Amino acid sequence: MPIVGTAGHVDHGKSTLIAAITGRDPDRWAQEKERGLTIDLGFAWARIGDRDVSFVDVPGHERFLKNMLAGVDPINVALFVVAADEGWAAQSEEHLTILDLLGIAPGVVALTKVDRVETDLVGLAALEVEEKLVGTCLEGARIVPVSAATGSGMADLLEELDRLLAGLGPAVAGPPTLWIDRVFAAPGAGTIVTGSLSGGPVARGDLLELQPGGHLSRVRSIQSHEATRADVGPGARVALGVPDIPRRAAIRGSVLTPPGVRKPTSLLLCDVRPARGETPDSLTRGAFHLHLGAGDWPVTVRPLDDRTVIVRVTGEVPAVCGDRFVLRDAGRRAVVGGGRVLDPRPDPRSRAGLRAAAILRPTLDRGANAVADALLEIRGVASAADLMAWSGGGRASHGTDVGGILLADTRLRSLVQRTSDLVRQHLAAFPLRDGLPKAQLASSLDVPIEVVDVVIASSPDLAAGGSTVATTDHRPSLDPAHAAEWKLVREVLERAGFAPPRGTEVVSDEELRHLLLRTGDLTAVGEFLYLPATLDGLRGILADLDQPFTVTQAKDALGISRKHAVPLMEWCDQAGITRRSGAARTIR
Repeated sequence: MPIVGTAGHVDHGKSTLIAAITGRDPDRWAQEKERGLTIDLGFAWARIGDRDVSFVDVPGHERFLKNMLAGVDPINVALFVVAADEGWAAQSEEHLTILDLLGIAPGVVALTKVDRVETDLVGLAALEVEEKLVGTCLEGARIVPVSAATGSGMADLLEELDRLLAGLGPAVAGPPTLWIDRVFAAPGAGTIVTGSLSGGPVARGDLLELQPGGHLSRVRSIQSHEATRADVGPGARVALGVPDIPRRAAIRGSVLTPPGVRKPTSLLLCDVRPARGETPDSLTRGAFHLHLGAGDWPVTVRPLDDRTVIVRVTGEVPAVCGDRFVLRDAGRRAVVGGGRVLDPRPDPRSRAGLRAAAILRPTLDRGANAVADALLEIRGVASAADLMAWSGGGRASHGTDVGGILLADTRLRSLVQRTSDLVRQHLAAFPLRDGLPKAQLASSLDVPIEVVDVVIASSPDLAAGGSTVATTDHRPSLDPAHAAEWKLVREVLERAGFAPPRGTEVVSDEELRHLLLRTGDLTAVGEFLYLPATLDGLRGILADLDQPFTVTQAKDALGISRKHAVPLMEWCDQAGITRRSGAARTIR
């Protein structure tokens, strides 16, 4: 169901025209009806040709531009309104600028109130409008003189709307997305939210997620055009009953989608262009507000080049790649630019941002999957869930999946090379070690440890040995100096028997000590080191004692002090040589 939206200056007859087309007054508030002034978004519907059409009527007064921006984004066809008796006015220009920045086309111009002016003045007004449209998204749009009061030209206007609607291409498929523009609570029904549905259909019972906030709710009820529905398709104006979402959490500018499709962010990489009549300098300084979807957020803007900016948001915006936006300078009360979100979670560094922009720009109109592929290429490593959220529901078609973490092919090759370099550097510095610990390697590469396993498996030159990584040709071996030290250590320990010096006194070289312990050439017993052959004789000596025996009896039998006997007996317990019961032990 397509959406037609109005635009134009205040009091040029937008609401009156919608009422004439649909038979429904789009103004909802008593204050609007009393003053004849649209303050907030209005909605109506009608059947044009062989299709049902939703209408969004926006306020034209400059004071309510924020409300206008909240409703204009989902428009498929623009109904631009200019009064023949007043001609082009301030908000005519501003509203056209907004349509142009958001890329809303096609459209038709209704030259209203022609019953109030002479025929030749209608022609002059039409020429003026035609000139103003040049260079915008509505250039060449048909200008239809109409009068809602007399009905003059209304048939021609409906015919043109029908023609434009028939020429619309298929709606962009994707996850259902509802930017919330109105929230209220209904007795017995809980929270009700309204908006213009895009992307895909919604049915009763569907699980939706509110962002920002992450609140989940099943859809309990659906209304569209005052009718209760079991489901509704994109393009429709809808009211959804979502009772599990707190009323205070759902505000204008928040969004409902299936879980995981969007995530809030406070930093955006954007493609931007100045509004008509503005210069690039207009985007460098100002009290900017970002208008995206149905919401607006205070932001700061940092240009990277003449068309790429980093936007830092005060708060969080649930944006995805490709979202269109408008920038307004609140101080000047002027629309200064607009564009599209390129990356909702960018690297803020200038060089990285410009590289990402060059990769993403060509993909934005090729679907969410193409965007997910581009994001994976940019990030190198990313979770499938993050790619889905930042791309608006896309799934990458390439990369190595490691438990939900995706590795881009180029990043995997880079990681293999960097891992090889790190491992070789480590082994050169510590030749007696088995390899570089995996945990240390994962930290150096800034990847999960599961990724390290994939990197090792992808390299013919690397091998894992337990918790370490080494080159396939690495074998810890003793150089002549270490071999000579090991010979002296054996001699010292053979002489010392069961009463050796402390381990650090026997083997001062820490690397050698760790190697001898790993290879089993030495055994650590507390703070002492023993030759395995020495410990092999321990069972026989203890077995000759009366069973059970005490530490003191073992000490005397071994001819050692208590400082050696206690750790030796505890080691025997752990090794299964002895069984302890209270202060006594028995050979197993």
